[in-house]
Amino acid sequence: MTPQCALIADIVGSRALSDRPSAQRALEATLARAAQGLDLLQEPGATIGDEFQLATRTLADALVYTARVLLLVPDGLSLRFGIGEGQILVLDALGADEHGHYLQDGSAWWAARAAIDRAHAHQDGASPFQRTWYASDPEGAPADAVVNALLTLRDHAVWRLSARQRRIAGALAMGESQVAIARAEKISQQAVSDFARGAGAGVLQSTALIQEANHV
Repeated sequence: MTPQCALIADIVGSRALSDRPSAQRALEATLARAAQGLDLLQEPGATIGDEFQLATRTLADALVYTARVLLLVPDGLSLRFGIGEGQILVLDALGADEHGHYLQDGSAWWAARAAIDRAHAHQDGASPFQRTWYASDPEGAPADAVVNALLTLRDHAVWRLSARQRRIAGALAMGESQVAIARAEKISQQAVSDFARGAGAGVLQSTALIQEANHV
């Protein structure tokens, strides 16, 4: 079977949120927006507590999706992701919930759980910027280190962006025009262009390259 990716997300600092229902709605809208144009295996949906789950057909889609979410997430909110690559098994094809989610199991979900625990540990340790971690089945494959190096650099780059820069990068990652973004942010189109070639270049270029590789 072709490996697929399970993604588990949780809300960073959920217990400290003053208006949890509003935050939940805002994050659900962000997760849905980030999925636009991607052929997801399972659409994002809330599960229990502060968690969300979804599944992608490829690792590239998982990387693009999480980059979009990190850029689009509203100010004052943050999500942490565990990406697990392996097998996804549907245990009850007739038991879908109202969102179309089936009861599932498999090594991709186990790996995703291990990955989000690692992301949490890194964030609580020496890397407060860390929001994403990847694990594969079998665990510890050589590619894991390469993917996590990319994710660490990407998360750090996003963490260093201002709120406006994140909004601009998120809109660009979703394919919005520089003119439309400039109008929304009340800045010049040249300022958007300068950002895309400067502070935001690394995040945007890496996301674009991953998307291109996914469609070769």
